[in-house]
Amino acid sequence: MKKLTSALVLLLIIVIVGGLGLRHLAQSRMESAIADLRAAIGSGASFTYATASPRILARGARLTAVTYRNPGLTLTASEAIVGRVTGNAVDGQHIGALTLRNVQIMEPGATASLSSLVLKGLVLPNSGPDLFRTPTPPRLDSLVLDSAQLKDLHVAVPGGQTDLTIANATLRDYGLGRTSHLDIETLAVQIRLAPSRRIGVGHLRIDGPDFAGQLASLLQSGHLIHTVGRRRFDISALTIDTASPLLRVGHLEAEQEATTSQDELETTITDLTAWPSPPQDQSLLRMIGYDHFAGRIHAVSTLQRQNGTMTLHPLDIDAPDMGHMTILADLDQIPVNDLANLPETARIVSATIDWQDHSLADHVLDGLARARQVAPDAYRQQIQTALAESPDPSMQALGHFLAQPDQRLRVMLRPPRPIGVLMLGVALSMAGDPSTAGMLGLSISIP
Repeated sequence: MKKLTSALVLLLIIVIVGGLGLRHLAQSRMESAIADLRAAIGSGASFTYATASPRILARGARLTAVTYRNPGLTLTASEAIVGRVTGNAVDGQHIGALTLRNVQIMEPGATASLSSLVLKGLVLPNSGPDLFRTPTPPRLDSLVLDSAQLKDLHVAVPGGQTDLTIANATLRDYGLGRTSHLDIETLAVQIRLAPSRRIGVGHLRIDGPDFAGQLASLLQSGHLIHTVGRRRFDISALTIDTASPLLRVGHLEAEQEATTSQDELETTITDLTAWPSPPQDQSLLRMIGYDHFAGRIHAVSTLQRQNGTMTLHPLDIDAPDMGHMTILADLDQIPVNDLANLPETARIVSATIDWQDHSLADHVLDGLARARQVAPDAYRQQIQTALAESPDPSMQALGHFLAQPDQRLRVMLRPPRPIGVLMLGVALSMAGDPSTAGMLGLSISIP
């Protein structure tokens, strides 16, 4: 018994002495790492903290009241917890886990704050001692990150009178060549510049893009490059408001399959409601007697990148209060690397439009009658008579449809030369002119 007691006392002494030794070693390594960091950031920047204590088993440290400053940025955090640190600023710094609490970031023209930021599997770029000496942080396209989680982000840009808030966000698998994932809960943007806008998103999820590669392309060339692979975009509870509501989307889902030669895209928008932009009384929607558009949109498209063509097969628009439209179309002059400019450049090669009317035909005729200050019934009879007497079979078919709008109407466009998308509305409004109909290759029928 005495031998056992002696052994336990000896073991306890070894543990205590060993623990003190490990703590001393950890303290020494932590102080050395902080000294290396201060040397690396150079004389133009500073790194300070109130207290620092080593985390022995986690091979890291806990720091309080942390401040980092350089000529272009100031970052503060009430607490920083670092774990599993390997490497160095010269050979590449690997940080297993980094947690920052109550973060404030200030730079000229913008400020940001977060209640917490948790980074895991962080690899800083291998840039040698000059990594921290530039007036800006390491370029985001050259980092590697297994995951990042942030809470209560607020960004303010006073010059643009813009505020952005995010309740929660998670980014996974960030780095060049990696398939990344972004998940955001409760995003809000307020733009106070006239015309003011408020944008809200209940939930946003993006799966598939190489975010780091896209950012690298944007920084190096000014535009995003095309990459192959499958991507999925999912947005819920999207709202856009000004002084009055402009847009509500219950759910938007898009899936893209991209190869080197073509992109396949399927998009579904449900619970869509759109109101006219101010001044609302001058909008086409109000002129034909509707307060808003409500419906569902489903589109399947194929983009051929080599020749800049697109096929819609189909674009389906279902508005229960107005009608149901299905469009099959071939377009050319598609700006494959900048689809935001598609309406300005795209041309219609051919199109087939099927329309099942619910109320739109009567609303259009009533709106035209009001614009001409004619009684709606008299104007409707006048139009139907003129169309019935027309020698053009297409105009006759349109007359039959207006007399009985519960029939399905088919409009086919086969222009001799492609016509710009933006010109289509103007051309259709003049479709009764034989020369315009010929330019459109227009034919109307009741299948």
